[in-house]
Amino acid sequence: MKLKLINTSVLGASLLLSAVSFTSCCDDNDWDVDGNYDRMFHTTSLSVDAKDDRVGVIFDKVPGAISYQVEINRDTLYDDIELNANGNSIIQELTTSPDTIYDLEGTTKYFLRMRTLGENGKVSKWKYLAKYSFRTKSEQIISNIVPASRSAKVYFNAAKTIDRAFVYKDEDSVKIDNENIDFENGEINVTGLKANTTYRVKLWNGENCRGNMSFKTTEDFPEGYDVINLSINDDLNEILATSSNSKVVILMPQGMEYFMPKGTDGTYTTPVIPENITSVYFWGAVGESQPTFHARGINVNGNKDIVRFYNLNLVNEGTGADYILNISGSNDINKIQIDKCSVSKTRGVVRFQSINGGTVNEITINNCMISNIGSYGVFNSKDQKALNIGTLNLTNSTISGVAAGALINAGQSGMNINVDHCTIYNSVQAGKSLIDVNKLTDIVPNISNTLIGPFNGSDGTKTIKGCSMKGQVNVSSTFYTSDQLWNSGFELGNDIPATSKDFWTDAVNGDFTITVAYRDTYGQYGDPRWVTE
Repeated sequence: MKLKLINTSVLGASLLLSAVSFTSCCDDNDWDVDGNYDRMFHTTSLSVDAKDDRVGVIFDKVPGAISYQVEINRDTLYDDIELNANGNSIIQELTTSPDTIYDLEGTTKYFLRMRTLGENGKVSKWKYLAKYSFRTKSEQIISNIVPASRSAKVYFNAAKTIDRAFVYKDEDSVKIDNENIDFENGEINVTGLKANTTYRVKLWNGENCRGNMSFKTTEDFPEGYDVINLSINDDLNEILATSSNSKVVILMPQGMEYFMPKGTDGTYTTPVIPENITSVYFWGAVGESQPTFHARGINVNGNKDIVRFYNLNLVNEGTGADYILNISGSNDINKIQIDKCSVSKTRGVVRFQSINGGTVNEITINNCMISNIGSYGVFNSKDQKALNIGTLNLTNSTISGVAAGALINAGQSGMNINVDHCTIYNSVQAGKSLIDVNKLTDIVPNISNTLIGPFNGSDGTKTIKGCSMKGQVNVSSTFYTSDQLWNSGFELGNDIPATSKDFWTDAVNGDFTITVAYRDTYGQYGDPRWVTE
């Protein structure tokens, strides 16, 4: 059989002519396109940065895009779901990357998708997150809590929706009545609490916790007192003078630093407790830091039942050298109390001068840290013969760095002086007495459970007296370090076989924790705050 040969040159020419003939049927290559496929491209990259009430959206831009439509919903989103199908979507158009979408709720799972919007209504297909959803972080819409003894005021961002609030004590919770919630202004009154107790408040919207903060109520305020919240711009003297109640609590918020207003001469005015006030508490609110009260030489006018300072940092720095209390005139005072305070940078703590009569039944300084005190010491009533003082108590406190002729300088016949569970270091000048009774033979101080270190300016040879009247003191369970030197016969207690450097962790810098070697023997004495289990 013979094969028939084909002329390939002729065939190629024929195919070329056919191709030319086919293309010539179209106009300028303007092919017909199915309108269903005439759309924008979606972004090739989509991610989020979730916060508590918002989410950052990060994406790559697409050529020709006008904007990028984002839909966020708590329900699942996929291609067959119409835009905002359940009516609960957050829909926004973005033009820049990254950008942020707000008004989300914390601790909530959201689904997100994006598509490109172009000219003439063109849109792309939906682009989804790699995991389709994201979760917001926990929210904190509570801005502040101001506790009282049996109640608290909670402040929150009113722009954030809540439907209920609870107060928790340990594992127990109590719903706060809606009548105690000011939804419009973001304030909640929490009542029915116990004094000096830790609680937690949580704010809810549906299943989402939008605020969570703990607080501690204050010590119980006394009944029948007006509680006045002091602010830094207030004039304390004006507040006291115009009070309609003779019993007031001046409440200073935590972290506050309060100065008295300046007078016309440019100096700070002196705080005065006027005659119309019979009882006053200067009270520092419970918190991480004590309020600072620059209490320069507070004076008293008229008779008082109680003058009390509680949980305050009492200083005179920046107001001139003076005293915390500088009492003169003729007043009958039942009690003066300084409790749970830090006292420093002042010439003296409690001083009486220019007295022409009056009685003070009790003065108590308890649970305090006292340091950097000048020549009038912790207490001074020397030469005030017209004054009658019942009892002075100095207890559970640390006293260091007192450049005084005497830590306690008493001048009232028959006065009771009690020092118990104190740590005393560097707190009297050489050649002086820790307690000076000014030759009054009927003052017999009581010193118990106290630790004493070397005095101010001790050089290994100079000495001091425990009490200015030899043998006129009752001492029990009181000890002093070996570098504390006394006048012979004027010792207070028994010696410790260690110097102050070896006995305390770092006395020079204010750390009076007893070192391990001496803790078992002496750990029960001195200021209880330094006891280490």
